[in-house]
Amino acid sequence: MKTDYRISIRRRKNNLFRKVFSGAFIFLFVTSGSIIAQQDQTKPAVSKKQQQKLDLMKSKGIEASLTILPVNFMGEPEGRVSEIIGVLLEQQGLKNIELSQAVFIPESKPGEIELAELVGKFVKGHPLSTDYVLYAEMNGDPDKHSINRLAGIVVDKTGEIVWTDLLGPKDEAFNQVGDPDPMGYSVLLARRLGPKMGLNEETAKNAKPGKMAAIMNERSGVPPDRERAPMRELQKVFKENFDKATMIVFPLRTNGEENAQGAASLARMINDIGHCKALPSRQPLLIKSSQEGPNEMKKLWDLARDFREYIKKNPQDADYSLYADYILTGYVHFVICDHNGDWVLADLQNSTDPDFRAFNVSTIDGCNGLVVARLQRYLKTSLTDVVRETIKTAGTDAANIKYSEIRSNMAGYYLSEEEMNALGYEFLFAKQVKEAIAVFKMNVEAFPGSFNVFDSLGEAYAEAGEKELAIQNYEKSLELNPNSQSGIEALKRLKAK
Repeated sequence: MKTDYRISIRRRKNNLFRKVFSGAFIFLFVTSGSIIAQQDQTKPAVSKKQQQKLDLMKSKGIEASLTILPVNFMGEPEGRVSEIIGVLLEQQGLKNIELSQAVFIPESKPGEIELAELVGKFVKGHPLSTDYVLYAEMNGDPDKHSINRLAGIVVDKTGEIVWTDLLGPKDEAFNQVGDPDPMGYSVLLARRLGPKMGLNEETAKNAKPGKMAAIMNERSGVPPDRERAPMRELQKVFKENFDKATMIVFPLRTNGEENAQGAASLARMINDIGHCKALPSRQPLLIKSSQEGPNEMKKLWDLARDFREYIKKNPQDADYSLYADYILTGYVHFVICDHNGDWVLADLQNSTDPDFRAFNVSTIDGCNGLVVARLQRYLKTSLTDVVRETIKTAGTDAANIKYSEIRSNMAGYYLSEEEMNALGYEFLFAKQVKEAIAVFKMNVEAFPGSFNVFDSLGEAYAEAGEKELAIQNYEKSLELNPNSQSGIEALKRLKAK
């Protein structure tokens, strides 16, 4: 049955906002590297006049002021995507960002130059106070429910064209987006625009949270830093003493209902991993904070506040208390407070998280298993963090030795394919290609059944100019996943050279 496209759009938006507010909103700034460097050679040439305006904007750097129009998302204005782009640019160092309510949605899908001229004409008719105005567009095929066109247009406050960027499936950068959704394309757009505005690693290093961060924090419901700061020290104590600790597990909230039996099962599972003595609570408890709406981070922290208040008013005869909240197939939240009722952990997992996808979250046991796995994450050390630090302090040879030593005995450590892959790209985007290859090779060794690890290693070899090794790894990636479009396109390009 054909899906109503308007319903699909709403679902896509809800998934986007859930990702943003879930804490998956991670900033990775890129000044160079494959995503920025590889561009479609057919793009229109920049006129001398436009280049002068572009140079002027770059010279203003972090002091330039920018208004972001509501993003044209699948033909509808979406201000929250504009907020995401604003946060990304603010994290790169841009100080003066405004969000406009003035909506510009072209009636057709014009080409790059025509679209820029239309944006300029719109700005002339809707004067704004900032130096520059950004229009962004993420459009796609209604039948396939996917984005296939990303546009970024910057004009000055007089409507004169400053910067244009139009990407689609024929462009390398477009196909390399890890998350092909509004979040992923927002990151790509910010990466490409940032250097044009004079933003770089140095400006990002010195960037401070501003208006955009305040808007996002208000939406997310995240407590202020001063309220969350004690959690870092309490987590250290939790990690050091958990083997000797006692924990009360309160009745689960599953799909809005109290579930004492599920809590008893969760307590048994925690005891089975041998970390502490867990006991199901004898007290009934159903926290009333809302489970509705797309703002998942707010739901978590509303739950955390209510649970903290309950424990402070009702001290437990245990070192820690745990309350878990499940929407089956939707999300898994849990909060841990210490004996004094202070927050120790507040954890959120949904479909954007690899741990969530590894469990059958349509069942209570599956959700409980995820909670136990997340607990172990907090109690163990990430091997990715060890590799990162060793490479930075002692080089790749030392990192390979350390990696092998820990892999032979993983007690106290965990290894995540996604974390290692992100580390590889961290080095690749910093032009540390040797280090990126070393990390990707470790990931291939650890996860030989994953097409994505071979795809990433192939990309790193291509960046290093190792054509044959790049081809070999892309071919292995496609052997594991013949439908990987980015792999197919990359292999075609390499073999055509």
